[in-house]
Amino acid sequence: MTPEALEAAITGHPAWGGFFRQPREGYTFPALGTCQVHGAEDAGALAPLGIQVGGGGGEGNLVVLAGGQGGHHLRILFGGRKNCIAVIGGEGVLAGQVSFEGDDHLLVFNGRDTCHVNMTFRARHGALFFGKGATSNAADFLVEGPRRCIILGDDGMVAYRVSLRTSDSHGIISLDDPTAALNPPASVVLEPHVWIAKDAVVSRGVRVGRGAIIAMNTIVTADVAPCTLVGGVPMRVLRERVTWTRASQPGEAEIRAAIAAAAPD
Repeated sequence: MTPEALEAAITGHPAWGGFFRQPREGYTFPALGTCQVHGAEDAGALAPLGIQVGGGGGEGNLVVLAGGQGGHHLRILFGGRKNCIAVIGGEGVLAGQVSFEGDDHLLVFNGRDTCHVNMTFRARHGALFFGKGATSNAADFLVEGPRRCIILGDDGMVAYRVSLRTSDSHGIISLDDPTAALNPPASVVLEPHVWIAKDAVVSRGVRVGRGAIIAMNTIVTADVAPCTLVGGVPMRVLRERVTWTRASQPGEAEIRAAIAAAAPD
């Protein structure tokens, strides 16, 4: 597969719902020009990079290294499924497990530092985008299709034991309507420069605006406006016109940079 064909397959994946039909500022894909493409059966080449492939491989399963970096501590389980693609790029290292429990799924990782993750893909046609410079510390991602996704924009920060899910994992049904569940899977979008603090849960169908902050232990069941701090159960707005820095005691230069990242216009 040529880099051009691979890029078209990634950006045109049906789970995005057209989100990446045109390039978007704040959602940076790995550079694919010099990528290495490995089939799921190519365990010998992936093992020295710290990537273990298991679960049996169906046709079309790929691990794409966009940059050739090593030092991962990652297990990818294809589970006998087919046409699942994991694209690993950026300056980061993935540690944890990626489980494909259905066909035609896509992972795009472009993060930084060591990102500890547990990522599970269920049903079909799911996708997960992990933007440039984003980080994760023992977060849990559940993508359940069909045609649903989780998008984490550039410079996002996902803290310890955060859970992000497109599905409740079990159906809620009305006694008066036997035709469909009340809680079907729905995509989750975290815009650039979002901070999700420890033990928060981001539920199906939520969009978190650019520069927003989700406080510890919050259950997010509704959209969050840009540059807004929310917290609590039930979630409520704690403060508006705020954003965040990675440093706990930032200097003026970092503060100005964070404001520019959160409110580029």
